[in-house]
Amino acid sequence: MWYGVLTGIILENIESLSYYQTAKSKNKNIVESILFFVINVIANLPWYFYLPVRILAWIVGLLCLIATGRALNLLSPEKRSSFLRRVQLIPFYGMLNKLVRSMAFLKLFDIIPIPSDYLNSVNFERNRH
Repeated sequence: MWYGVLTGIILENIESLSYYQTAKSKNKNIVESILFFVINVIANLPWYFYLPVRILAWIVGLLCLIATGRALNLLSPEKRSSFLRRVQLIPFYGMLNKLVRSMAFLKLFDIIPIPSDYLNSVNFERNRH
C-alpha cells in the first residue's frame, strides 16, 4: 500500500508534464525510477519525520481502498485526481504531497536529456564573454 500511495502521488504530479507524455513510451521505468528515489529519500529521513510520513501515506492508502475499492496507483487519472482533491482535507497531506512532488521533479530533472543545441548555445555564450 505504501508504494501504491507514493506511485499515485507521483503520477498525479508528473502526468500533466509534456516531457513525461513523450518519454513514457520510450522508457517504461520512469515512474519506477522516481518511486525508488522518493522511497530512498523518505527512508533516510530521521525517524521523527519518517514515521509520520509513512503513517500518513498508509492512511491515504486505506482511505482510497475504502472509498474506491482500488489502490491509488491503479485508479484512472481522473479518479485519482478526484480522490486526491478530497484527501487534501487531511492534516499534513499537503506536506506529503510537496515532499513527494519535489523529489519526483528532482529525479525527473535528472532523467531528462539535455538537447545538444542547448548545450552548444550555452558554450557559445560562455566563449563570447
